[in-house]
Amino acid sequence: MSDRHPMVGTWRVTVQVPGAPVGINLATLSLDGGVLVAFPSPTPAAPGASHRLKYWTSAIGRWEPTGDRGAKMSFLALGVDENGSPIGTHAIAATAIAAEDGQSWSGPFTITIDGPDGATLASVSGTVSAVRLTA
Repeated sequence: MSDRHPMVGTWRVTVQVPGAPVGINLATLSLDGGVLVAFPSPTPAAPGASHRLKYWTSAIGRWEPTGDRGAKMSFLALGVDENGSPIGTHAIAATAIAAEDGQSWSGPFTITIDGPDGATLASVSGTVSAVRLTA
């Protein structure tokens, strides 16, 4: 993987899901193909859940180029409730295209939400856009 690929770096990521508030995450895509994404935590549990709050780990995964400016990535976060009981995982898959200047990128994503038993409960799709963080 070339260090000249525009996806390598650290990013402020804006997450947009139709009908939901805009979210902000931080992401690092490393030269060797690693992905690390930090989310705000905790978040409120869904109405009717047996718990009040959800806590999510940072997500860890992989990315690879799909061209001079394109990339695909997948990463996984683990969740627990306020008592430390497992509530499942969020598996995120995204594709993105970097701007010609390499200072931003955007594209679609899908989150697959699995319960603690591994059964898929739902999926959510939206778009992300990112701006490079610099020193």
